[in-house]
Amino acid sequence: MKHLFLLLLSLPLTIQAQTKAYQIKRAETKPTTDGKITAKEWAMHDSAEEFISFYPISGATMPKGFKTEWKATYDNQSIYFAVFMYDPRADSIMSQLCKRDRIEGSNNDHIIIRINPYQDGQTDFGFKLSPLGVQEDVKFTTNREDSNWDMVWKSATHRDDKGWYAEFEIPYSALRFPKSEVQDWSVNIVRHIRRYRASYAWNPIDITNENISSQAGTVKGFKNIEPPLRLSFLPYISSYATNYDGETEYSFNGGMDVKYGINESFTLDMTLIPDFGQVGFDNQVLNLSPFEVQYDEKRPFFTEGTELFDKGYLFYSRRISDNLLNATKVTGRTKNNLGVGILNAVTNETESDPLSNYNIVVLDQSIAKNSFLTFTNTNVQRKGGDKANVTGLLSVLRNKSNTYQFFGNYRFSHIKSTEDTEQGFAYYMNISKVTGKLQFGLANNIESNTYNPNDMGFLYNNNEFNTSADISYRITESTKRLVDFKCNASISYEQLYKPRLFSELSYEARQVSTFKNFLTWGVSSRGDLTEGNDYFESRTSIDDVFKRSKKYTVRMFFSSDYRKKLALDISFGGGQAPLYDEHTFFYRMSPRVRFSEKLFIYYVFSTSMTDNETGYITSYNGNSIFSTRKKQFFTNVLKAEYVLNTKMSFDFKFRHHWEQVRNYSFHTLDHYGYLQDSDYVGENNVNFNAWNIDLNFNYWFAPASEISIVWKNSILTSGSRIESYYKDNLEALLNNPQENSLSLRLRYFLDYQYLKKK
Repeated sequence: MKHLFLLLLSLPLTIQAQTKAYQIKRAETKPTTDGKITAKEWAMHDSAEEFISFYPISGATMPKGFKTEWKATYDNQSIYFAVFMYDPRADSIMSQLCKRDRIEGSNNDHIIIRINPYQDGQTDFGFKLSPLGVQEDVKFTTNREDSNWDMVWKSATHRDDKGWYAEFEIPYSALRFPKSEVQDWSVNIVRHIRRYRASYAWNPIDITNENISSQAGTVKGFKNIEPPLRLSFLPYISSYATNYDGETEYSFNGGMDVKYGINESFTLDMTLIPDFGQVGFDNQVLNLSPFEVQYDEKRPFFTEGTELFDKGYLFYSRRISDNLLNATKVTGRTKNNLGVGILNAVTNETESDPLSNYNIVVLDQSIAKNSFLTFTNTNVQRKGGDKANVTGLLSVLRNKSNTYQFFGNYRFSHIKSTEDTEQGFAYYMNISKVTGKLQFGLANNIESNTYNPNDMGFLYNNNEFNTSADISYRITESTKRLVDFKCNASISYEQLYKPRLFSELSYEARQVSTFKNFLTWGVSSRGDLTEGNDYFESRTSIDDVFKRSKKYTVRMFFSSDYRKKLALDISFGGGQAPLYDEHTFFYRMSPRVRFSEKLFIYYVFSTSMTDNETGYITSYNGNSIFSTRKKQFFTNVLKAEYVLNTKMSFDFKFRHHWEQVRNYSFHTLDHYGYLQDSDYVGENNVNFNAWNIDLNFNYWFAPASEISIVWKNSILTSGSRIESYYKDNLEALLNNPQENSLSLRLRYFLDYQYLKKK
């Protein structure tokens, strides 16, 4: 309790704006990366310490028993770090084996080295290490952490009765830095002590300022280091056996990824004949809305190193189909902090899609480490002459103290087909206070009725004119009972852009509290304050408006302490819409069990039931047919992860989503948009099932080289027969044809620098 008191109840100190500096010296002998930090190798190098808390309390100095110090050195090939993390109760250091790149979601103490050689406050290269030696490399940007960014680097850890220790050997091939005779780098070291859920940084961090990169210290004095030739190859071979409805097909694939450092700043990535067959399944749902469902990107080439392309909010990589012939991207940043990104992909011709070329160009100029201007252009050309071009300009401008921000996003679309040409525009502007306990903002969003970015981007619908305001409050110092508290509220007034007609007036509010025992409790609410007008639900034109009811929804959730072997998340809530006596109830339960350092299991049960819901169901005799209905779903998800060591692991995911729509009555719309009786005779019930299983084995037999074996099982059905019981529905589902796929893939990493030494 003494140490817990020191960590969580230390009197907070005010963080002063400062930048610490560390003078680095060239290594006389290369350090041995074994985690034991040999005194002879590190004796001549200075130590840096005095870490400052940024969570759960802000500005408190680290207790002496948890002293943390680090040293750094460099040579012609790499930069090296040695970190000493003392702990008065070393037997209580939390450690759990997990897969590479999954430290953040595990029960681990860890240390992070954040490096920004360009000192632009925009992008940090992060290298995380757990006490058991698990690695995670992350590319940090202002509002994103990209764990799909993978590099090859060496590390080792050691543990004794005084604490744990880590050594890093980060080759220059894993970084990008300018070609200068003498240079300084932005660096910060962050230590997380899991059992107290406390985080400390060498250079102080204000968590109310989202730009963490701009709050780094400086490592001074790199001399005569040369960016190496960065050239690597990742060839692969894979084989598949796929069985569906008693018929088995076999296939064999081969291809390669290439990474080439064009110069010290820019990198070329290419994928030739890629294979995405082992990518995890989508969480499919029944879509009753007039808009498409947006799914996450899981294909490695489009998740790693794409932060520049995502910045302008115009790139939805799922538009590029799996039938990919090749894809190339060039990314980097100049000495003047101009980021450049170019991506080009070519997809093959199929029965449903023509041969297509997708291209995106991004220019991102950093300004004063806290602002930027970003130009984005996307272009799609299809065989036959169809073209789509969208251009955007994003501006984020902050004052010198990082207190206030202007956010502006301007976009223009130009769609040309063999029959027609259409142009449109959109813009979003926000003026806000972005740091401090109290934050607020005012925003306006306009999308013209002809704006369309969806050939390479994603937009649910256009023709909007929305104005909104928001306010939030967060404590940054622990209180007697709380370690964290935040709340926010917003209000939005929505109209059509053309003609300027009222759509809805809505609010959202949310508060989350974390107590000293790390039980988190929260409540949120959303509501439509007046009856609204939905101009899209009828699927015809804005003349057929659908009148939406006032609506109020409340959700409450509890989350227990994830440090425990057994943790539990529970959320529940409900709502009502009085116009048609609609009632909703929903519930979610998610236990997570850590059986040992190697085995972790996570389960989710989620259900929702809405009675007397109203919405479009079909079209009949030129009229939109609406129904009053009962809609409900049940979702079961089971995840398990068994990690043998830092190189081998199994993981399993099962998901079954069962959704039903049972119609009570059918209606058309009157002149005002209200439901009126219809003579339509039909059933149109829906019984939807999505069943998926993924079982994976991964063996990292060499740096960045992997053998993976994946078994997939899937069933997707949608019919009109409503099953009343889960057991009956499951039996009917399993009588449908199933797709089973077993695949083996071998990837081997070849690095030019290593081959050259051979």
